[in-house]
Amino acid sequence: MMEGNKELRRSIRRFYDLLKKCPDNRDAAHDFLVYLRSLLKIQSRTPLPAQEVMALLKKHKPNVFYTLQDMAEKNLMLGILTDLPEDIETPEERLEELLNI
Repeated sequence: MMEGNKELRRSIRRFYDLLKKCPDNRDAAHDFLVYLRSLLKIQSRTPLPAQEVMALLKKHKPNVFYTLQDMAEKNLMLGILTDLPEDIETPEERLEELLNI
């Protein structure tokens, strides 16, 4: 299980790096699509933070989020991810908690 946590922590750090380095435009959507695919491949006993990632993506990179939402018409995975409930109050705290596992 420890290896899964390590991979999940690396993935969360990668997400924060993408938020920092990528612009909020349609072209950056590809980078986030590649990231989301890699996130969903992680095998972890801890639930994957897809809802938190999508909430932060929508908050910090709305153009990227809406581009992914447009792409969801032809991609079931994106359809599910972009339709996740947004009622999460503290996605940053949840990701920080996972980083410290």
